[in-house]
Amino acid sequence: MVKIQDIRNKVAPSKTTRKISQITKIARHHSAGTSGDYFSFWNYWKSKGWTKGGYHEIILPDGTVQLCYDPIYPTNGVGGHNTYIYNICLVGNGAFTAAQERAFEERCLLAMQNFGLEVDDVLGHNEFKGTATSCPGINMDSVRKRLTALLVPKQVDGVSSTDKIMWGKTELKKGQIGKVTILKRINLWQDGPNGKLQMVRVLNPGEEYRVYRYREDYDGQYNVGGGMWVTKMDGHIKYETPSKAMLAKLNIK
Repeated sequence: MVKIQDIRNKVAPSKTTRKISQITKIARHHSAGTSGDYFSFWNYWKSKGWTKGGYHEIILPDGTVQLCYDPIYPTNGVGGHNTYIYNICLVGNGAFTAAQERAFEERCLLAMQNFGLEVDDVLGHNEFKGTATSCPGINMDSVRKRLTALLVPKQVDGVSSTDKIMWGKTELKKGQIGKVTILKRINLWQDGPNGKLQMVRVLNPGEEYRVYRYREDYDGQYNVGGGMWVTKMDGHIKYETPSKAMLAKLNIK
């Protein structure tokens, strides 16, 4: 998995929010420079009068991903289209490192899964209507071709690995580190403005959710995708990790 640099509490806050269901496209960008990160880009964005950043994620040359904004916050990636876009930028100007491309593929596939999108929903900045730019500095047909290849089931000893790997009620997915089963009613949270949590809804006993990462905040929380969190509460949830055998099957898919 890629290295994540979580800077969401350090960026200029967004004053607007949206529902996850509003996200229908993923946009790829480039920075048009060979160096920099969110903090250096911010000086330029401020000069344009922006009150928040341009991307949800920024992929640095070594493949490190700066996680800038949760998906509930629109960013300023593509003028006139941002209400429905998840913006990912690669630092570079038409040439990108292998580490960046691997990171983009991993993060893009995870975003597609979280938002229920397809490969054709992944567009370059210049593919949106009304734009006139060289960004993202790469042929997006080749990018989509690589993403499609990663989704096509591989053959192992002449047998297709198309079968889903079910783990209880849910399918085991790449990038997943575990799952939580709801034992007692518990709140589902998302990060809100000023670092405060916002309740999304109540989860009910018997429901199961994939877990993609864990954080120590708020006495421990599990990320279940889409910027949503379940708090670690004894007696209310059960957290499990996949067996080595299940992971081995997943890795050959």
